[in-house]
Amino acid sequence: MADFDTAARPYAKAMFELAQSENKLDQWQQGLLLAAAVATDADMKAFVEQPAVLPRELGELFLSVVTAAGLESDNDFDNGIRLLAENSRLAALPAIAAQFAVLKKEAEGEIEVQVRSAHELSAEQQQNIADSMARRLGKKVSISTDIDDSLIAGAVITAGDLVIDGSASGRIEKLSLAVNK
Repeated sequence: MADFDTAARPYAKAMFELAQSENKLDQWQQGLLLAAAVATDADMKAFVEQPAVLPRELGELFLSVVTAAGLESDNDFDNGIRLLAENSRLAALPAIAAQFAVLKKEAEGEIEVQVRSAHELSAEQQQNIADSMARRLGKKVSISTDIDDSLIAGAVITAGDLVIDGSASGRIEKLSLAVNK
């Protein structure tokens, strides 16, 4: 999925803006989650990768599968799926759905904060980070954590486009760059 993050961003943003203008954020989010699940199906992946299938046919088939799985038809959503098929981006649907969800949370005054730390964080440390980021960003914060031994010590906090690198490896890298100038 990481390979598709950059390609998914403009699609997710455009879909979000359209869904928001139509006041259909929940409907679009559910549709994208369902479409992402279909896109990750092994049989669908194999079909999407066949060069003999025309993009228009692929889009229609994909929509028929998503509709059969329970999605209520929406002309704008269907056109978005067709556009993804024509641009060979159906495989990016999981990343698009994830980025759409982030945009929706942000619009609702929430933000996901990822914390990569060298060691496991206690519940108190996580709460302190959440409180500090909530004050800084003015939003409700939810925290997810990962352990990354390569950081040596400290943590890297990511909230949207904001990255706070308080890791030992980050400081060593900054020092190395300063010394080598």
